[in-house]
Amino acid sequence: MKTITGKVLAANGLTARLSAQLVAEANKYKSTLTIVVDEETADLKSIMNVMALVVPNGLNYEIQIDGSDEEIAEEHFVKLLKDLELM
Repeated sequence: MKTITGKVLAANGLTARLSAQLVAEANKYKSTLTIVVDEETADLKSIMNVMALVVPNGLNYEIQIDGSDEEIAEEHFVKLLKDLELM
């Protein structure tokens, strides 16, 4: 299992647009991807689950990646999170 930890740096937090981009990226991989925020978890492949989380600016999160393509998923997610100011 791979784990990515970060802090939301985007001014408006994890918005609907940013959530949709994360879900789109997660759905490219066979691995299970889960986001953990304040002890709440959400399946990163489900827009409804991710949108149910309220993630304001400055909040820490963890993304857990588990599966056969976790190495490549981790690499691409780190780049995406930096591009979206979520890391």
